[in-house]
Amino acid sequence: MPRLPPVPRPAAAASTSTPDIVAELGRIISTRRWNKGAAYKRLAPSVTAAHVADLFRAPPAPLHPATALAYFEWVGRRPGFRHTTASHAALLQLLARRRAPANYDKLVVSMISCSDTAEDMREVVDAIQAIRRTGGARLALSPKCYNLALRSLSRFDMTEHMGKVYSQLVQDGLLPDTVTYNTMIMAYCKEGSLAIAQRYFQLLRESGMELDTFTCNALVLGYCRTGDLRKACWLLLMMPLLGCRRNEYSYTIVIQGLCEARRVWESLVLLSMMQQDACSPNLRTYTLLIKGLCKEDRIDDARVLLDDLPQRGVFPSVRTYNTMIDGYCKSGRTKDALGIKSLMEGNGCDPDDWTYNSLIHGLCDGKTDEAEELLNSAIARGFTPTVVTFTNIINGYCKAERIDDALRVKNIMMSSKCKLDLQAYGVLINVLVKKDRIKEAKETLNEIFANGLAPNVVIYTSIIDGYCKLGKVGAALEVFKLMEREGCRPNVWTYSSLIYGLIRDQKLHKAMALITKMQEDGITPGVITYTTLIQGQCNRHDFDNAFRLFEMMEQNGLTPDEQAYNVLTDALCKSRRAEEAYSFLVRKGVVLTEVTYTSLIDGFSKAGNTDFAATLIEKMINEGCKPDSYTYSVLLHALCKQKKLHQALPILDQMTLRGIKCNIVSYTILIDEMIREGKHDHAKRLFSEMTSSGQMPSATTYTVFINSYCKIGQIEEAEHLIGEMERGGVSPDVVTYNVFIDGCGHMGYMDRAFSTLKRMIDASCEPNYWTYCLLLKHFLKTSLGNAHYVDASGLWNWIELDTVWRLLDRMVKYGVNPTVETYGSIITGFCKATRLEEACALLDHMFGKGISPNEEIYTMLIKCCCDTKHFKKALSFVSNMIDCRFQPHIESYQYLITGLCDEGDYDKAKSLFCELLGMDYNHNEVVWKILNDGLLKAGHVDICSQLLSAMENRQCHINTQTYAMVTNSMHEASGSVVSELRGEAA
Repeated sequence: MPRLPPVPRPAAAASTSTPDIVAELGRIISTRRWNKGAAYKRLAPSVTAAHVADLFRAPPAPLHPATALAYFEWVGRRPGFRHTTASHAALLQLLARRRAPANYDKLVVSMISCSDTAEDMREVVDAIQAIRRTGGARLALSPKCYNLALRSLSRFDMTEHMGKVYSQLVQDGLLPDTVTYNTMIMAYCKEGSLAIAQRYFQLLRESGMELDTFTCNALVLGYCRTGDLRKACWLLLMMPLLGCRRNEYSYTIVIQGLCEARRVWESLVLLSMMQQDACSPNLRTYTLLIKGLCKEDRIDDARVLLDDLPQRGVFPSVRTYNTMIDGYCKSGRTKDALGIKSLMEGNGCDPDDWTYNSLIHGLCDGKTDEAEELLNSAIARGFTPTVVTFTNIINGYCKAERIDDALRVKNIMMSSKCKLDLQAYGVLINVLVKKDRIKEAKETLNEIFANGLAPNVVIYTSIIDGYCKLGKVGAALEVFKLMEREGCRPNVWTYSSLIYGLIRDQKLHKAMALITKMQEDGITPGVITYTTLIQGQCNRHDFDNAFRLFEMMEQNGLTPDEQAYNVLTDALCKSRRAEEAYSFLVRKGVVLTEVTYTSLIDGFSKAGNTDFAATLIEKMINEGCKPDSYTYSVLLHALCKQKKLHQALPILDQMTLRGIKCNIVSYTILIDEMIREGKHDHAKRLFSEMTSSGQMPSATTYTVFINSYCKIGQIEEAEHLIGEMERGGVSPDVVTYNVFIDGCGHMGYMDRAFSTLKRMIDASCEPNYWTYCLLLKHFLKTSLGNAHYVDASGLWNWIELDTVWRLLDRMVKYGVNPTVETYGSIITGFCKATRLEEACALLDHMFGKGISPNEEIYTMLIKCCCDTKHFKKALSFVSNMIDCRFQPHIESYQYLITGLCDEGDYDKAKSLFCELLGMDYNHNEVVWKILNDGLLKAGHVDICSQLLSAMENRQCHINTQTYAMVTNSMHEASGSVVSELRGEAA
């Protein structure tokens, strides 16, 4: 954070006087009867304290000390003239240098009295030291003067300078008195330096002086400031035995300490003891108690005490009422807080700025309209709102997602010449991004720059995080670049948000690269960052790399949390590797939670081991981990998939007995299986039971019924049900539309299928790969004659481009223009069938329509080229991607480099590898994917060794574990090759 420029010292810094005035003033004062002459009268109005200081400092100090002192006293009596510490210091130095007789005590006292700042008091200390240094013991000051200096220094908490003045007092042979010691003890106790305060206390005792109440109060305060309430209470009790009478200040100090430590009940005991000790609690005592009671959520007790004050002869002040208002607001009782405002006004106590700000802040938590009304009435009564006031209202409207009102208040704020601060801008930007009002968020960011403010890491990261959650990763990366250009350093949250967004956008290779960048920026990735990356690897079913990241996290001294284990467990279970997941958890000694158990139950159920899944539910219950409706739904799903509806239905009774309400997922699973088994009446009864229990049908539930109608050719009923779900506020999803399109196609209603495609797109539901598969399947079936059955899974092996062109033409006829997603889905199908020629023909067709391929299309084409050994074409697609500012997936390089080595083109493979090292890839992942999982598994040990050396020469950052893994794999692969050669020779 940039430092603010220092506040200039008044007259103590470089001279601000005019040299001509000082010179003329010196000449006039050197004459007799100077104050009677016309020359001085003409000059007098222009003379300032700065001129006087420069006059006394002027070399070689031509003024006689007596003349200087006389002029100092005379000009000081002039109306409107006020000496400064600088003018005092200049006179004292002049007198001390000449050892001139003068009342130094009086001059130092006068200098202290005009000291308004800590800087002024530093000049006083310098002046005292100068007097002692030049004048010696003959010009020593009195103890009274020293004590005044000490008290003034204490007022500015200048304990270090107090120590110097105390030393000066002792060096002058003076004896400190009780006032001296009390001042020193109190100053250090206020600061919390109790050890130093106790040394002065010991000196006081050794000097034979008696303690007084002030001394004990100071020590009590010191104990409270350092949190040693036990000693504070002990000293309070011992004061009478030490000869010191306790007063209301003694008690109030301890009461404050106890209240701040949330020990109000002890404070109330002291209150009773205080009254018995003939000490009358004052308003501050009661205000502290009210505040303490509010902090402990004893709001009603605080109110009783407030109402009781007049009967105790104490009348609440604004501060007392404000304390009560703050307590009510923090407890959410804004109605009661407003009642206190009315009470204080009725008692003739006007609310201050703090009152209004506190009430407005409290009302902004759900009652922002009332807060704004209060603000308007407060302004009418003379209240001047601050940036905090407006920010609270803006924040309140943002919490309620009333952005337009927040922007309106922002405009009012700016028109009142009250500039927004970064916090207010941050709140606005955060909610604008959250509500997908990106353009306004960008404008607000530009407004920050226009107002001369520098957005901080929180504001930048809020925008980045918002973009990433909306799936706009490209925009998030642009903000990230802007952030770096402006010199704002990203933090862990920034990187974690970007990594999350990139993984969600299926750009795992870019997310992995950010780990390297984080480390280069000196930021250590946390558990959340690693967990997000593990999730990304699991999404791609790359469990080897997921486990490697897990081990890397542990090697970096991080302890995986519950979420990290759950991510890996859930992914393994969904990939039918439940036994591996269970063994992993047992090996790590992980305590299974509800989420972990549910994932395992789901995994074992889908693997067909429903008996073990049921055992896990019982184990879960025995370990005190209660299964929820989702836990049972995974078991129900597995039983239904195994056609065991008769075993699934009794589980509903188990759930009821255990007090678990069946959720929409469980109901939908059972309804789906009933329909599959032809038990339509049972399904309808269960549907009625579901709706009567308060469970609203989901899109999946409706789709189950729509699918059943489509299968028996009742398209009208299916379409009617789609309309019914829309009227019920349930939007059909892509599966719903695909099911209906498939049903229309089976009946030969292709016009209705394309109308549904148009309806789907108009509803902002993006068609997916299966949408186009279904349309092409039915197109192909029509061209072959309806007697032929077409399997969607084998569709891409023998469909012709003519059918594709007819599909695209038909889409246009129905007002649906093919998009990049349309072409991407069809190209993906041809690539999966390794029909590169057809895929490339579609690519050319795209270009002819002015549509640019996306990253996914290029990636699929590169994979297809490698599968068909068209490596030159694959390399051209890689170049095209880079030209389009797409970063090829690291898997693309794995296929290419391994394929080139298979073909014996090692030079090209090595050149390509060196090119990718200059790009933003995580070097650990390069080793994992290309060297270990690519080349070594293909048996290319020598080239793998050369490429590893190339990485070392370029000083690529490789984790120690990763390096050990690849070198061990190379040794193992070399041993295998030698064994094979020996076997062949034999």
